[in-house]
Parts: sequence; structure tokens; C-alpha cells
Amino acid sequence: MYRITGTNLFGQWLEDDHIISDFRSITRNCNNYNNFDIETAKLLQICWSYNIFQLGKDFFLTGHWNCKENKVVKVELPKEYYTSACESNLTMVGNDYNIILVDKKYNFLWIMDLQKKIGSRKINLTTEAPLENSSKRMRSESNISKVALTNNSCLCLTSDGSVYNGLLPSLLDTSHCIGKVCDIRSGYEHFILLTDLGHVYTWGNGRRLQLGHGNLDNLETPTEVEALAGIKIIKIRAGGWHCLALSEFGDLYTWGWNDSGQLGVRHPDTKGVLNREGLKSYPFPTLVDILNQNEEEINMNIKDIGCGSRHTAIMLEDNSIWTTGYNKYGQLGFSPELNPTVSYFKKAFQCEKDFVIECGHWSTVLINTISASK
Repeated sequence: MYRITGTNLFGQWLEDDHIISDFRSITRNCNNYNNFDIETAKLLQICWSYNIFQLGKDFFLTGHWNCKENKVVKVELPKEYYTSACESNLTMVGNDYNIILVDKKYNFLWIMDLQKKIGSRKINLTTEAPLENSSKRMRSESNISKVALTNNSCLCLTSDGSVYNGLLPSLLDTSHCIGKVCDIRSGYEHFILLTDLGHVYTWGNGRRLQLGHGNLDNLETPTEVEALAGIKIIKIRAGGWHCLALSEFGDLYTWGWNDSGQLGVRHPDTKGVLNREGLKSYPFPTLVDILNQNEEEINMNIKDIGCGSRHTAIMLEDNSIWTTGYNKYGQLGFSPELNPTVSYFKKAFQCEKDFVIECGHWSTVLINTISASK
């Protein structure tokens, strides 16, 4: 089961309203394509104009497709996958230009160009990645574990902790990282990775301080965020131009662009009065306090985090959802007319157990983990 708040401008959630602002439960079947059941389908990616779902070995796009909206389209896969591949080996990601079918077991990427519409291009991550020396070549037992795709970048993470960059993958040097890389995330112009020892590294464009190093420099190599050194981080997320890091003790650190309040940081001003607006950017990771409507600190750990282009959502240990930032499409769970932006974390929803947060650019989705695992 999915609960969604945010944009539905292209009918990607199979609802009639173009903007959903109430964490609505989405359970609608689609009778115009083999009774596609969104409740039992596995959500793989939330794009701007369409979503990608998986049902068994089949993949479906919902939303805008071939210049039409409110559509459900089954993706035609290479024939070999209908007969030989196990569904657990396959996943799919997409952006405005390409859809990529990922064979995680055999390390194949099938790139389908949405502009040219001329079939697909097959890339073997093992053999086609240009590497400097054979000692860095991906071991045969190493499999693709995750692909992070945006309009401007593609990152692949393998089970041995290697990171590959680009549609023609090249190995990214992470030999200096402390621990094995266990997660990768991508913003519009920046990247962040996490190691299994809790160290955080960023690289890319730093013009909005989204790298967390205190300057506007661009970095080609993953560089550790020194302000988080000594703090074991267990989850990371990347927004359009901001980052989140969640510690093992349930503390949230945010940094980067804060034009719409997406960092949720509140500080007293020089007179001791609480400043709800915060700064427009934060150059270093900043610890975020969650306050109730009486301006009292809530002493509960944060257990899940998510962020979109210019908004952030968190879940506390009591399963309450708190959101902050840009709300033009209702992605915070509040009326966009009454709350076009929210500059600090505000309680938006009380959800049931066993939900996790997944954010699109302009939406926030709560996914029932029990349903998703079936």
C-alpha cells in the first residue's frame, strides 16, 4: 500500500486530482491495462512525469508517455528476460531521456533511449568499464546492488563496494574511503556516499554549499565530510541541492541550500527569540532539533528520512511524519494554498507501522514495507 502527497499532474498515481495534499492511500486498480494493481506493484522510481513499477518480471510506467497522460504502459523488455531471468535479478530506473533495465546478477545495463525510440543498447558493467589497471577490475562474484539515475548522472554500486559513474561506466576511485561503500545518492549536481563504518563522502558541484565542506568548490573525487567525522551515520539522502545524514542515535544533520526551508533548521536570533526562517544555505552539517507547536523539543529519535528537490520528510520513532520546505504541489502533506512553504519541521501525518519514506522531486510517498516485500 502507498500513501502519497504531492504532484499527480500527469496521472502517475492513477488519481483524478492533479495535486494531492493529504497522504492519500492509493489502492486503485487500472482496468484499462490488464487490471494493473498499484497496491501490489513494487515502486522502483518516482520521476517527474511518470513512475516505474514492477509486477513479477513485468515493468510498468504510469503517467505521461508518448505525449499522453494518465497512461499505464508495459515496458517491452529484451526477449531473453522473459524466459531466463529471475524477477529478483531485475530492476529499472529512468529519467527524462532514458529507461535503464538493470540485470543485477549478470551486471548488464539495457539503456532504452526515450528520445530516439530505436530499441536498446546493452552495456556489460564488468567488461565495458574503462579501468586503469586490472587489479581494479570488478570481481566476477560482485553484482550490481543499486543504480542512482538523474537527468545528469548515473551511478552504479556493486556488492563489493565499487562505484561506477556514467552511462559508459568508469570506476570511481573510492580506495581512500574508510570502510566499504554501502549506499550512493545523487542530487541535481552533487553526489553523496556512505560506507559501512558510517563515514560520509561528497563530490560534484558545490555552488550551493551542498557538499558540506564549508566552501563553494567543485570536487571530482569523493571527499569526507569532516564535520561528521566521529559520528556514525546510518542513512544518507540527497535533495536537489541539499543533503541529509541520520546518525545511529537518531540525530538528523542537514546542509546545503535552504531557500525554501528544506533543511528545517531553526536558531535563536541575537535577542534569544527563535528564528523560524533560518539561513538561506548551510555550509556544514547542522544538527536539527524537532519542536512541537509549543516550541518544545521533542525527545524522540528519527528513524527514517527522505528528501525531494526542495523539501524534506522524516519519520520519528512514534511513526509520525514531519515535513519542511517547498510545498507548491502539496508534497509536505499540507494545503499548498495555505502553506506554500514551511521553514521548519511540522507534523504532517500519523502513519501506521511498517512504513518507509520515499520522495520524488515534488512528492512524498509512504510505502508499506510488508506489502512491498511480497
